[in-house]
Formats: sequence, structure tokens, C-alpha cells
Amino acid sequence: MKHYVLLKLTPGTDPVKVQEKLWKAYRKLDDELDWLNHPVVYRSCRDDETGYDVMAVVELDGEEQLETYLTHPMTVKLKEKLKDAVARRSVFNHY
Repeated sequence: MKHYVLLKLTPGTDPVKVQEKLWKAYRKLDDELDWLNHPVVYRSCRDDETGYDVMAVVELDGEEQLETYLTHPMTVKLKEKLKDAVARRSVFNHY
């Protein structure tokens, strides 16, 4: 299962810093959780109001891990750290 998170940042937020925070957290999660794999974090190549600024993608070995991932202390802490930087968030999951 792939889990996508798309973030629209609040005006004035540095997308490079957000990307770095996400990447650091996802590397730690990847090291800790054997069922979370291949994390990647992308920044948008366009700066416009209609799209998202950052996208993170992780692969989970199965749908049953999604809730564990979403409630993992590191995931919760990351969301809390970024709450003021994120204006809009969308999530998409698929097999």
C-alpha cells in the first residue's frame, strides 16, 4: 500500500525546511519500522496558489499498518511540529 501526503504551506513558510524535517522523520521511521519502506519527499517545482508545495510518499506492507503509522509517536510529533506551517493537507492511499 502506498500512502501519499500532500501539503500546501502557509505563506512565508520555507518549503526546503519542511522537506528536510519530513525527510529526517521518514528516515527514522524507515529505520525503526520494518513494514514502512521507500520514503520519499518531493517539493513542487512550481510556486503557485493552486497546487501543493510538498508531497511525501511511503510504502506500507499492508493496510493493517496504516493506523499504527498514523498514531506512531514520531508521526504525531511531526504533525504537531508542522501544524503552523501547513495551510492545507490531503491524503491518498492506494494498492
